[in-house]
Amino acid sequence: MKLNKNRTINIEDKLLPAHQYAASLFDLVTSRNVNKHKLLRGTRIFQEDFKSDKMLSPQQLLQLTHNANALTPGNDCSFQLGRRLFPGNYGAVSNALMYSKNLGEALRLLSILRNQICPFLEGNAYSSKDKQYLLIKDSFGDPALLQFFIEVYCSALVSTSKLLFEKRIPFNFSFPFKRPKHIQEYEENLGYKLAFSQSIFSISFDRKWLHTKCTHRSDGLKWYSLKQAKMSSIPKLGFLEQVRKLLMKNRQLSLKQAAAVFSMSPATFKRKLSLHGKSFQQIQDELGKQYATYLLQMQHLSNEESASLMQFNDIPNFRRAVKRWTGQTPSQLRLT
Repeated sequence: MKLNKNRTINIEDKLLPAHQYAASLFDLVTSRNVNKHKLLRGTRIFQEDFKSDKMLSPQQLLQLTHNANALTPGNDCSFQLGRRLFPGNYGAVSNALMYSKNLGEALRLLSILRNQICPFLEGNAYSSKDKQYLLIKDSFGDPALLQFFIEVYCSALVSTSKLLFEKRIPFNFSFPFKRPKHIQEYEENLGYKLAFSQSIFSISFDRKWLHTKCTHRSDGLKWYSLKQAKMSSIPKLGFLEQVRKLLMKNRQLSLKQAAAVFSMSPATFKRKLSLHGKSFQQIQDELGKQYATYLLQMQHLSNEESASLMQFNDIPNFRRAVKRWTGQTPSQLRLT
């Protein structure tokens, strides 16, 4: 099996339009009297780029976000940015979501168009009898900005749902960091269904909400917008997402075997992972942690059932792995 490199966005690829996320962030931060030159320092971005067809790389956007986060006073920059993102300057992508039939369809379209509207986080959808879960990870391996991006996109999700459905969907948010001091920003922008110091970042809600109808739904306008959005040159998947999808299909794959799938030498593959802020072992551990948390904490499966689904041959090895990944035994994780 070989992967098409042209369908993957890498951290240095200049494929993201400057007039979208970057312009929204620049306008928000400079409206608070932050020095424009300091904000753009080290980004290789110029102010005129926001009014052109200039394309930027994720690396440039990460540096811009670092600067904005450091220079902007207060604790609400990320939340305010999230509220600005939709419908924003995303054109056909915004329209495709706006004309969706219901929440379920909007989330499916978002997964297809993710790199065009929220390239810094990626997720997998899981469901139980009554609950829908979105388990979410970072796409470009920058731990210093993970909380900022989580705040941005959670705020965007809530404000977008209000716009699409004219009501607030009761999302439950579980965050992999401690309860912040600026908790009032979370409660104001995301509601009160919040949990902190969790093993993974997840969003959940009752499955019945998937059928909530969008106020402006239109099949004709949706498919026309989707067709336009798909004409974009932005690849559907990021490099880390490609690697994770590969390992989710075969957890036993070695680094050498994974590198061969990407038509790379093991050394080149390791360097590319490092450029994205990850190691091969880190990705394997993150996937194991996420899947174990889902099976034990969300699905409440037994150790035997979970170990079997995760391809462990014996229970003691499974227990040790869960303890290493999460800091808790399977029984403790199940009861969290």
